[in-house]
Amino acid sequence: MTATYTDPSNSNSDAVRWLVGDTDTTSAELQNEEIAFALTQAGNDVYIAAAICARALAGKYASYVDTKFEDVSSDYSSLRDNYFALATRLEAQSKKFGSKGLGIPAAGGLTYSDIEANDLNDDRVQPKFKQDQFANPPRGYDPDTYGY
Repeated sequence: MTATYTDPSNSNSDAVRWLVGDTDTTSAELQNEEIAFALTQAGNDVYIAAAICARALAGKYASYVDTKFEDVSSDYSSLRDNYFALATRLEAQSKKFGSKGLGIPAAGGLTYSDIEANDLNDDRVQPKFKQDQFANPPRGYDPDTYGY
């Protein structure tokens, strides 16, 4: 297994490695094959793939035990918590910048002309409340008045 890093603007793998902060290939936490797997799982969304990798690293450090011997200590729980926090931030960034983010909701029918154009469009599916608006017609029902 290999670990390479050149330029995050040239490849998705390098972009994931940059987002996770694993750019030193001499002591790489992630292998290229692991990043490729995460990219496949994320549909090539680099932010989600980076979040998957960050959660994998958090899982790795979750199994380690904090130790302290005299003045030397290893605080793996802090490292684990930081990777979990990073994954959460990357997931939020995916919603904002990613290829499969939630995006901006579209609002239609904000003007009278939009509403009229939608009503006149024969190819547009009418909303359910408009289709069955008068499904139980009142006494003295007149089909010309109610449209059916």
